[in-house]
Amino acid sequence: YGMAYHVLRETIVYEFERHSYVLKGEELTDAQKEKYKKMLAREGDAGDYATSLQFLSKCLAAWHGKNVVILLDEYDVPLENAHFQGFYPQMIGFLRSFFESAMKTNECLEFAVVTGCLRISKESIFTGLNNFNVYSITEEPSSTCFGFTPEETLKLLEYYHLKSYGQTV
Repeated sequence: YGMAYHVLRETIVYEFERHSYVLKGEELTDAQKEKYKKMLAREGDAGDYATSLQFLSKCLAAWHGKNVVILLDEYDVPLENAHFQGFYPQMIGFLRSFFESAMKTNECLEFAVVTGCLRISKESIFTGLNNFNVYSITEEPSSTCFGFTPEETLKLLEYYHLKSYGQTV
């Protein structure tokens, strides 16, 4: 769990670094700037990092003057690793707080897009969140957004001089 938590914290710090321009303006209070710097310096406790996405959202909304959009890819990777490595209870505790603060109690959130291989269950780490729309890549409206049509596949095969492979398409 220690190493997984470290990787998550580093990912969070990276996002704070990417948006550190918010420290240059007057939109944040002095207390918010101090907390932001504390996060950058990796001096926060587990609770600070569990609510970090909500805090970052608040800072970004103050700077930009509008609510934020959160794009979270592969939300399930830390859970899968925790399951196979034997520290699922610790990881689920952290991630429940992380996701709940980012997506349930986040007044600065416009909307979020969460992707992963595991189907989102309303009873799992997203306890209390009830505004999910689940879109599989095999059903409308998202089926047309992923992969290639047979025609596109044939064009790609032709472009790469692999047209003979197209007989199975």
